[in-house]
Amino acid sequence: MPNSYVSELAAPGRTIPVRACHYESNPPVMLFPSVGEYPVYDDFVYDMMLKDEDRVGRYAAAVPRYAPGRTVLDIGTGQDAVWALAAARAGARHVWAVEVMPKPAEIARKVIEEAGFADRITVIEGLSTEIELPERVDMCVSEIIGTLGGSEGAGSVLRDARERLVKPHGLFIPHRSATTAVALDLGSATGGEPPGFPPAVFRFVENVFAAVGRPFDLRVCLAGLQESPEVRERSYLSDAVEVEPLEFNGDLRPEGVDRAELTFTRPGHFSGLALGVRLWAAEDDVPIDSLQNWSTWTPVYAPLSETGLPVQPGDRFTFEFTTTMSDDGVHPDYALTGELHRDGGPAVPLRWRSAHHPESFRETPFHRWVFPEA
Repeated sequence: MPNSYVSELAAPGRTIPVRACHYESNPPVMLFPSVGEYPVYDDFVYDMMLKDEDRVGRYAAAVPRYAPGRTVLDIGTGQDAVWALAAARAGARHVWAVEVMPKPAEIARKVIEEAGFADRITVIEGLSTEIELPERVDMCVSEIIGTLGGSEGAGSVLRDARERLVKPHGLFIPHRSATTAVALDLGSATGGEPPGFPPAVFRFVENVFAAVGRPFDLRVCLAGLQESPEVRERSYLSDAVEVEPLEFNGDLRPEGVDRAELTFTRPGHFSGLALGVRLWAAEDDVPIDSLQNWSTWTPVYAPLSETGLPVQPGDRFTFEFTTTMSDDGVHPDYALTGELHRDGGPAVPLRWRSAHHPESFRETPFHRWVFPEA
């Protein structure tokens, strides 16, 4: 039985065809929408974040280390108010816990009250960029790093916090993030099977479309790359490079152009990039690396060639990675322009664009595959 087939999912006002896969057949790599950029968190997403032992462990070490005696701002506290409670338990003088989604904010208040910290943690419902605090705080903790470093708005949100809500030279957790890129052979990653969404994740695609109000060419992740060293070994064609550096305790610049070069280390068919994130919770941390280890930050796929371009060791892909703010002022739009340089042939120009809420739908060959015409 073929693994890939066409099904349907709901979009505002209609249903649309979608490329699906049989989850039971255990394909090496499956598609998953990047959801953190949109207000679609549910119990499943929160539970998965709490099960991310490496991610949780880094924060669990950093917050108690720096919170005692300080006033703290927790941006994106979530329904479990994990880091607001961790800061209060560690001896923070007061914590302001900000949550934009009404239901998680309501649940967080109950969790905090039941834990006995209602006198030291104040839940504020809204966007951190639109709130005021009675005083500037000593420290800011946030867990709004996305599948790409800034995709959930960490750059713009924490820049605003630095300018308005945190004292000069106040401390930020995490310390730094960067988006990472590695050349990918998608066919090798999937074992030759065309990728699709397992039906269990249709609801996340539907919720993202509902949040924006229409179907669009959404950002797609590749679930399965992190879990298997064998899959990474045969599908990663280069070492990784960093772009979109975000220095939360330094000169934070969420917009800009980064230039990078990938050198191919093994032969294959270059179909695009796997994009991940490195995160330093504290300055002296070893970074979390979502391209190499399992994480709830699942690698994003940036398709560059529909069929895959043959490459050999020593070939190079040079590119510019551009980050600009979308019209909501919070979430970035990404663009990549580059050239593939192969021995004895002309340079091949390649492009990719991924906006937070673009008007385009089925604009690229990849998205026409994922969402075929009826």
